[in-house]
Amino acid sequence: MQNRHAADRLADVRSEIKQLEAEEERLRAYLLEHPQDRTGEEHIAVVGSQSRKRVDLKGLADEIGHSILQRFTTFGTAMTVRLQQRQHDA
Repeated sequence: MQNRHAADRLADVRSEIKQLEAEEERLRAYLLEHPQDRTGEEHIAVVGSQSRKRVDLKGLADEIGHSILQRFTTFGTAMTVRLQQRQHDA
């Protein structure tokens, strides 16, 4: 697989990540449902909780006005790489 084009290899990696994320979700669900079985040979699963605060931007804009919200809103840009599967000629 070393000679695969970077775009093709990126698609491979993203596919592997999706599979690993699905496996992670299954394992996580198992550990949450089976508190008596959280100790492995090499690791112990420690379950905790987190709280997060989120700002409802639409609600805030409705409350204080869109123009005030815009004055305090910043935008950033990031480079993205999207993959599109090639259509092979028949």
